[in-house]
Amino acid sequence: MKRVSTKILLATTTIFLSANLSAKTTICYKNEWTKPSTIGKMKLEGGECNSEFSIQEMKEKGWNLKDIKITSGEKGLNYQYVLTTDEIIKIDNKKIVKDIENTKTAATTTVAQNLQNTKDTKKVENTKIVKKYIETPYVQTAFSFEEIYAKLENVQKNEAIINKPNLRIGQSGIVVQRYENGKKIIVSNAYVTSSNGTYSKVKLIPFTDLKQEAIPTSNAVAKDGDILILNYMYNKSLLITPSQDAFQVARAKFGKNTFLHSDIFAAKLKTIREPLPSKGTIQQFAIDQNLGTIFFIIENKAYVVDAKTFAILDTYTLAYNYLDTEKMPFYTRVEDIEKAPFDLIWKSVKELSFLKDLFGDDERSEEEILLEGEMKQDDIVTKNNIYNEYYKSILGLN
Repeated sequence: MKRVSTKILLATTTIFLSANLSAKTTICYKNEWTKPSTIGKMKLEGGECNSEFSIQEMKEKGWNLKDIKITSGEKGLNYQYVLTTDEIIKIDNKKIVKDIENTKTAATTTVAQNLQNTKDTKKVENTKIVKKYIETPYVQTAFSFEEIYAKLENVQKNEAIINKPNLRIGQSGIVVQRYENGKKIIVSNAYVTSSNGTYSKVKLIPFTDLKQEAIPTSNAVAKDGDILILNYMYNKSLLITPSQDAFQVARAKFGKNTFLHSDIFAAKLKTIREPLPSKGTIQQFAIDQNLGTIFFIIENKAYVVDAKTFAILDTYTLAYNYLDTEKMPFYTRVEDIEKAPFDLIWKSVKELSFLKDLFGDDERSEEEILLEGEMKQDDIVTKNNIYNEYYKSILGLN
């Protein structure tokens, strides 16, 4: 009798969760995929994808990627995508990285051409000229972590213009409003949506970094003349690396940044029982800790990511010991990050045969896929290439 009651309770919980999946939200997945670089073009199962559409095709149909979670299967990787039709921040990191690399390649080519021209026209007393040609293009194309101040102009609803050219798409900051008595208040977040050689457009979004229900909030909204502080807290960062050597090399290279130790993030994951952090978990942790940027070290590159928009701001080459053991979810001294006990409930839920009709032929429900997948405890420690492919997918580079 007690077992029957428990099953009824579990079934009711499952149906309740299913009913609360918004009509504007769907979950698609692909299990045991062995070619991560092609996942973006593969037809996904479940939800609105229904083995007919890839993640790219879903985006073309108007769906936005809200979160992604990847776990390790027996033969490959399991991908779970949470898609929504609600308006969210849209960032194409593949395109951003391509543009960054093209700009740096063009700058290098210009340096080589100018250097050759210099050699052809002058002999060498031009050490200073050579230095000029080597350094100037790099300075022009390198990303700066320094705060940028700009006045909002032509504010219309949730958009505005600032007189700052050549910014990165996804660069974010805060909008500050000053009162006559000199007091200031943060009225909005904002991020760059387009930029050219003359000005940039920004989108205004709610400022939710400091959540405190006990403190009254202001009704003030952004207006012309308010100050946008771009790159706000960009020098406070989270560092995610595959090994201790990569961790040490990255901290040394970016010495001007203050990094919150990855052990603190790992401790959080252990507390919430999430062995592999989803995109949403990483992003929310950074925001809760008031961090402006996240550094992902993948293969031989450092990807600098805006914490609020998850846009890649710049990439840097790093040289570190590849023979070091790669750890999942990342290098940390915190051990035994275990799965949530909620998984045990789902094992009992699967015993209810009528749920197979509710969720389709797959043995797991869509919610179960979202919550965990099939990550094995032994796979959490090390597995060649899992780390690289995992975070490439998190950043939308696969």
